[in-house]
Amino acid sequence: MQVDDNKILEWAINYHRGELTVDEQRDFELWLNNDPEHINIVNKYRRLYTNSRGLAFQNQVREERAWSNISKQITPKKKARLLPDWAYYAAAILVVGLLGTWFIFNEVSKVEPVHHYNFEQLAEVGSKKASLTMANGMMVELQNDGEQLLDEKDGTQILKDSDNNLSYKSDPVNKSNKLIYNEVYVPRAGEYSLTLSDGTQVWLNSDTQLRYPVQFGSDKREVYLLKGEACFQVAHNKEAPFSVYANDTKVKALGTMFNVSSYENQPFISTTLVEGSVKVDYLNEATILKPNQQSIINKGQDGITVNQVDASVHIAWIHGVFEFENADLKYLTEQLGRWYNVSFFFTEPDIKNLRFTGAFKRDQSINYAISLIERITNVKFKVEGETIIIEQ
Repeated sequence: MQVDDNKILEWAINYHRGELTVDEQRDFELWLNNDPEHINIVNKYRRLYTNSRGLAFQNQVREERAWSNISKQITPKKKARLLPDWAYYAAAILVVGLLGTWFIFNEVSKVEPVHHYNFEQLAEVGSKKASLTMANGMMVELQNDGEQLLDEKDGTQILKDSDNNLSYKSDPVNKSNKLIYNEVYVPRAGEYSLTLSDGTQVWLNSDTQLRYPVQFGSDKREVYLLKGEACFQVAHNKEAPFSVYANDTKVKALGTMFNVSSYENQPFISTTLVEGSVKVDYLNEATILKPNQQSIINKGQDGITVNQVDASVHIAWIHGVFEFENADLKYLTEQLGRWYNVSFFFTEPDIKNLRFTGAFKRDQSINYAISLIERITNVKFKVEGETIIIEQ
């Protein structure tokens, strides 16, 4: 089945929007199944943004060829939403800009440092690592490559696999009526994932702490985001609603995917809905979120604000990508600081409010990210002692 590049691009964008017709869906799937390499071809059309979004998308296995091909072929289209799992972030290149700025494709691949500082001397690239606190208080480090099997006192088996993922398998025979809890803490420059006993998948971002039962009760499932950021893909069980508690906020879902961000030094708690529906409760108020909506609760204040967002931006981190949409520099550097375990200092308060749109792979070095930011803004980075200084 011969298909030209323009048709592939049209399919990818329409699938992205959920706007494929029945006939287009059939032809698209036939073409995808015809050759495994076709998935790689679709991947190079991953992200297309216009208006204030800038550009960020993934490359093929042969990165250099993808850049030259895409720069010749792509015509910007309307902003899209989510892709299916197979198309998420196979790779991504940083394309960061001020609001409304387009960054030329072939210039990205030529980026070289514009400073004389080696920021990598202060930073570390994040990796999968965490510590598990079991019900008896024993702490287990979760960062080696080997498999590890642990047993909780109620018979639940805890498996850490070779990819550093944690999973729970309950013992239905010896199931206790009394809940016992585990806690996972992910440090700065870390990330981790786990599967709870009900099959719910959880991704934990840097500097995050989650408390949860090793086995859930029959009528409800409740976990506690003590701090940090977590994304939940909830296993459906209408008889036992799933709830996440974060400070004074409760997020309740039946079967859905959503992201909760509740860092200690962050003045707000955000919940972003990817699919399904959730109810957000805060003090005496409540709201129902629809997909691609985000609730914002400002700590110490009344009220819940709901914004329309692109949910894929807010869960990009679980696919190994940082993505920012009209984010201020203060928020961006807080994210970078947690992942690379570095500290930033602004010489002028106004610099914190500069806004950026773009994306980059989390496994890129901090030197690469900073070099790109410097090339397209008048912000400069330098090192003083153990701190990265930002100035204009």
